[in-house]
Amino acid sequence: MIRPIQTASITIALSATLHAQDVLRLAPTIVEAERIDDEPAAVSVISSPSLELFQARSFSDLTGIVPGFNVVSPDSRGYGQVVTMRGSTNTLFFSPPALGLTIDGVPQGPAFSYPSELLGLSEVRVYRGPQGPNFGLNGAAGMVEMFTPRPGEKFEGAFTADCGSYNHIGLGLQSSGPLGGDFSHTFQLFHDQRDGFIRNTFLGDEADDREATGGLFNLFWNPSDDFELRLRFFTEHVNDGSQRLSSLSSPDPFNDASDFRGFTDLERYQWSIHSRKDLHWGKLETITSYQTWDLDPSTVDLDLTDGTTPWVVFGGTPLAGFPADARSAITQSQDLVSNEIRFSSDEAGAFRWQAGVFQMWTDNEGTAIRTTVVPGLFPTVNDTTRFDIEQLDLATFGNVTWQANDSIAIDAGLRLDYHESEIDRSKTDITAATDTVSASDDELFVSPVLGLTYAITPTLDGFVRSSIGNKPGGFSAFVDSANGPSFDRETNWSNEIGFQYHNPDRDLRIGLRGFWDQIEDYQFNQSVPGGTDFAIVNADEVTSRGIELDLAWTPAERLTFRGSMGYVHAEFDSYVDPFTPGADFNGKEVPFVPEYTASAGVRYDFESGFYAQSAVRVAGSTHYDAANSGIHTQDSYVLWDAEIGYATERFSIGLYGRNLLDEEYYSFINPQIAAGSPGDPQFFGVRLRTMF
Repeated sequence: MIRPIQTASITIALSATLHAQDVLRLAPTIVEAERIDDEPAAVSVISSPSLELFQARSFSDLTGIVPGFNVVSPDSRGYGQVVTMRGSTNTLFFSPPALGLTIDGVPQGPAFSYPSELLGLSEVRVYRGPQGPNFGLNGAAGMVEMFTPRPGEKFEGAFTADCGSYNHIGLGLQSSGPLGGDFSHTFQLFHDQRDGFIRNTFLGDEADDREATGGLFNLFWNPSDDFELRLRFFTEHVNDGSQRLSSLSSPDPFNDASDFRGFTDLERYQWSIHSRKDLHWGKLETITSYQTWDLDPSTVDLDLTDGTTPWVVFGGTPLAGFPADARSAITQSQDLVSNEIRFSSDEAGAFRWQAGVFQMWTDNEGTAIRTTVVPGLFPTVNDTTRFDIEQLDLATFGNVTWQANDSIAIDAGLRLDYHESEIDRSKTDITAATDTVSASDDELFVSPVLGLTYAITPTLDGFVRSSIGNKPGGFSAFVDSANGPSFDRETNWSNEIGFQYHNPDRDLRIGLRGFWDQIEDYQFNQSVPGGTDFAIVNADEVTSRGIELDLAWTPAERLTFRGSMGYVHAEFDSYVDPFTPGADFNGKEVPFVPEYTASAGVRYDFESGFYAQSAVRVAGSTHYDAANSGIHTQDSYVLWDAEIGYATERFSIGLYGRNLLDEEYYSFINPQIAAGSPGDPQFFGVRLRTMF
């Protein structure tokens, strides 16, 4: 049995916030593609004003704002979401994430357990390409760092009230500042609720009501200028209706006729302790965290009917004349323990370095029950799967930057990982027979990075970077022993070249990058024909190429503009469906990856205190199966948001609208049940905020 490693000294618990733990200084304008001297490539830096401009309220709202990044959301609080970066993805439930996520330095687990609601954030940083040598958490295709505000020298507070369409109510309370002595704090509390978007015509009400309550508390102790200790606690409680789903054949995607009311109950707790010690040669940072995530339960009506009409079974074939009912109930819990210790050099000098060790242990345990009823064909069937999957990750990592002269900087890094997985799984089906799986696997692998940055002019940098990213193999709980629950490690050879322009005199930043990724043993979800199972299989080879553009400009004192564009072409070079003889998908585009994403936002602040802002986000066509079939493809769509308001130093009020064109689109499509999750409809609201 895998066990979590306990740190020798919990008071030196690691901070993966690392160099960004210093007090954040936010410019009043939008910051994007910030020039960072010790990075081999540009990093997308999204400030709090930029998040407000694009009305980003959830993790999936970052789609379109960051080139090459996309979140496929089934609207189930992250459970089953797919996060993509430059064509790399996680699978729905059991593979490691392609894009790692930390919040205030605390590493998050698999992508299905990422927090759904965004806290009040001071900054988001997105690193593209493999980031193994730079972080404790393995970023096989990239990393996202989110930071909440740190306390200032005086007490500050804010209260926010938001109301709008669908009886939406949002409340927020924040405070920060000194507590006396050497102690200070930050505190956030939020509550958000609304009625559902999906109208259930059979039950006569809304199916997907949403309600979430949570909070974050940080206690800081600074007995001296060179030492800091931080205690952090975060919790989130979710009480939702059903996952937002409707039949792809429905004339109105916001209607269904389910005879079963689904719901989602979720609780999350995170505790962490951080420390920072400045030394004469550099810095020592640590963080230790313990996290629990509990889904109990998530229930869904899979047939989306009232039980009196034919049901479309897996594969899209209707059972004409046979009324049917199909339901899913999943309970699942995740425990996560992480420890990191990091050393970094002084920023001065020609050589800058950082090194560290990292450990993360996760235990995912759950029960999934699929109930199917088809009178006249077979009796009630309960497929019950019980599973326990444990994973242990141990890593050491380091990075060195050599400033060869005033124009050239060379960056090199290396990461060594040891990964261990165990699975215990049993499934009971219609035959009453129990299929059991008990297996373990371990592997050791290396992830190198090499990059070069050249200062072409004082305002223009060019860079090249080549790196290897590894996603460990593991086990899927929803596959029986005959079809094989294990999947292999995915390896990504990533290459990029780009330019970064920053002209402070014109308040203009432009970042342009091209990338080419060759991915072997691509981890991919595949349905198992004739049942409710789906497997994680490995496609032999995938190639992903693309171009990314960021732009931030302040052409006038009160006018700001931000834009981005990302084009990704990811296709299977070699993939044959292991469950369907002759099904060759070579040359097909990889599912869940939009062909392109783009965004543009503009804001003007009048001298009188009034402001107006507008933003557009665009997503290209997205396939949801390896065959790229038309019915399982979402065409391109445009989302237009806008806000007008009035703001003073202590008060603001804003009237906003989202999806003003009332664009209809699916944020997720499930080919297995021929259903999709329609994106948010047109929405209006008013937000009041007072600062004290």
